[in-house]
Amino acid sequence: MSLFRLNRKKLHGMLLDHPEDGNERCAACDAACCRGFPTVELTADEYARLESLGAKRLQFTLDGHYYLIIENGCEFLYGNRCSIYEDRPEICRLFVCSSDD
Repeated sequence: MSLFRLNRKKLHGMLLDHPEDGNERCAACDAACCRGFPTVELTADEYARLESLGAKRLQFTLDGHYYLIIENGCEFLYGNRCSIYEDRPEICRLFVCSSDD
């Protein structure tokens, strides 16, 4: 049944040792990482910064963890671009994905 076999690129994600801003890795991206995870863990400072930027999908847990809920797409994603690119969390700066191609 072809109904369940969509032609999707298989992506692999990894965290870099340091951010690589300013390169072309996000230029042709379809924002798969901004849609493909349920949450992004934040520091307390990042939580406060995103709150000041108007984030509505923030979560603080009783065990002291901070999260931005991005399930079904990050609220800061417009089209396939991050609207807070300069202010995005560190984990977003470190994440990179590649395809099997």
